[in-house]
Amino acid sequence: MELHPYARLSIEGDKKTRWICGCFETIDGFFKFCSEHNSSLKRAIESQIDELDMTIVVDEKVPS
Repeated sequence: MELHPYARLSIEGDKKTRWICGCFETIDGFFKFCSEHNSSLKRAIESQIDELDMTIVVDEKVPS
């Protein structure tokens, strides 16, 4: 059985899903969100980045 992106597994098997708005994933794996979902998804992603501690502090000193 071939798995599809954004598939939902159920007791009937793999069910193909699709976006119902203007959001999409680019060919190179980046996401573009429609104006309706952009702010809420941005907040969700940022909270996960903070929760998972996926950043480091970079101290860029400007030469004087």
